[in-house]
Formats: sequence, C-alpha cells, structure tokens
Amino acid sequence: MKKNYLFALAITGLLASCEIQDNPNEIIPEQDNSVELKMVKVDIDGFSKNKSAISSKSTSDLKSSIAQLNEQLVPYGVQLDKMEYYTAEGAGQTVFFTDRGNKRLGSDFVPNDPRNAYTGTDIPYIVDGTQLETASGLNTLDAINTVMDTWETVTCSNGLNLPNGGVFMEDIGFISDFFFGFGGSEGFFPGVIVSAGVLPGAFFDLVAEDGGSFILGVTFTLTWIEDINADGVGDVAVKEIYYNDAFDWQDRVATGAGVDFETVALHETGHALSQAHFGKVSRTDKNGKVHFSPRAVMNAGYSGVNRVIEKTDKAGHCSNWGNWPNN
Repeated sequence: MKKNYLFALAITGLLASCEIQDNPNEIIPEQDNSVELKMVKVDIDGFSKNKSAISSKSTSDLKSSIAQLNEQLVPYGVQLDKMEYYTAEGAGQTVFFTDRGNKRLGSDFVPNDPRNAYTGTDIPYIVDGTQLETASGLNTLDAINTVMDTWETVTCSNGLNLPNGGVFMEDIGFISDFFFGFGGSEGFFPGVIVSAGVLPGAFFDLVAEDGGSFILGVTFTLTWIEDINADGVGDVAVKEIYYNDAFDWQDRVATGAGVDFETVALHETGHALSQAHFGKVSRTDKNGKVHFSPRAVMNAGYSGVNRVIEKTDKAGHCSNWGNWPNN
C-alpha cells in the first residue's frame, strides 16, 4: 500500500500578481498526514458574482462562458484548458477551452516546476474529505487510494511517485467554485491532483446539456499560460476530478449492483495522468448495446467493472511517464 507522506508544501517564485494564502490552518488535514498546504488564492473583485455564470445550453455557450472567466485568470498565469468526461454509456467527450494558436492539444506536468506547491518530481494527490460519501452510502476513499496505487505501480514508470497528501476537511475544489458556482476553494493547488469529491447531478448539467443523467465523472485541467520548458506542450497547473452523485455508486465486485466506483476512478485518474480517451465505439441497433474495440480503462464509456490497466492503457501511460522525470 502507498505510504502517507508528510509534506510541507510551499509556493515560491510565483507571479507577483498572485495572492498566496498564508494560513495553513484554513485547510485542516485529517489524522497524522499533517500537510501544510498553501494555495494560490485567486483574489478577483466580484469573485462571488461568477457564481452560476455557466450556461450549458450548448458546447459553444459553455466555451463562451469559460473564455470570459479565463480572462480574469490571466494575471494569475493560468487557464482552464480542458475537461474530459466519462459517460454511463456511449462515448464521452473532451472539450478544449483554450487555443494557443499552434494546435497543441496535450498538456503534461513539468518535473521540478518552481511554480508548483511541491517542488520536485513527485506528483502528490489530495482528497476532499467533505464529499467522500456518496448518496448511495459508499465511502470513496479506499477506492481513490487504490487506483492511485494501481497507476503508480505500472512497471514502465518507476520514476513516477504519486504520494498521498491526505484528506482535507474543507471543500477544496477551485474549478467547481470559480467556474461553476458549486462551492469549493477560492484558489488552486499547483502541481497537485485533487480528488474534489462527489457533486449533485445539477453540476454535471452545467458541464453538458442534461449531463447529470449520463456523465459519471469529469477531470478538469488547469494549465499555466507560460510553457516554462518550451516543449510546445501545455504545462499542467492542477488536475481536479469530480464524480456525479446522481448514480448508484458501489463496490460492484462486492455487491454486484450499481456503478463500480473504482473502475470510474481508475479512468478519471488516467486523465489526471495525461491519458486521453481511447478505442473505437460502436452500437448494436438491435439491442442498443455499446461495444468498445479494444476494451480498455480509457474507453470513453463505462462498460462494467474494469480495474486492470490493459495493454493499450499501459502503452499510453508509458509514453507519458516511461522517461519521467527526464522527459
């Protein structure tokens, strides 16, 4: 099992326009993980006026709303770059919000990025402890820790460490708050994967029209505007993952019912680790069944329990992380 690391996360060398939160007690860690975590606090006049600013009557409406909010983040050096959502059936979608003019679509973490909360080559993850329990009664923490272990132990990526930064008993989702008005933190945690909890279906209705009825989970990528290592790929500032509480989340291996949370968390964490959707999707008209070729964790649609990193998933992961941190 993964060790719980003791971090003293600090932010140095950030843009002068960023206001750094000085009081680590505003984020209270659980038990003995004792993470002193400082966020980049976004201090914008009228921040609260952004609440419920998003309208998802169409993808173009969503992009327009995000573009307006991204303008307010320019002084902080970051942009909401994309979201990748996973559906209960059929194909999910990746929606890009930024266009840097060179058609680059990828984004990656940068080792030893001085802008990050934790300078080094590890990529810590933290968990929102205020939204761990689903409406169906499942506590998601064990599954989240398990999937981080699963990705960390893929044999090709020995240089990748995903330390557990702890569970925080305060709402820590920046994207849900600033962009969608669903509460969270008025700042982000650079260089960290944030498991931001389960949110009601109404949140996912803003992600896509009627999204609350078919989106299982979504991963958002906030990137730095500056390409600090000049590799032509966006530099990840933070990844935030959210799950739709409108579904019957279960440990399906144990119960045989509902949607298997660990399978979905494995997929969303793949996005957090820079993997895209993979595989051809088809539907049989006679019975409406959806088929994936090949079946993989990173298929865009859920097809039942799949807690194993398949050959194609491993290939994608190794291409991203096989040489880390010497990318």
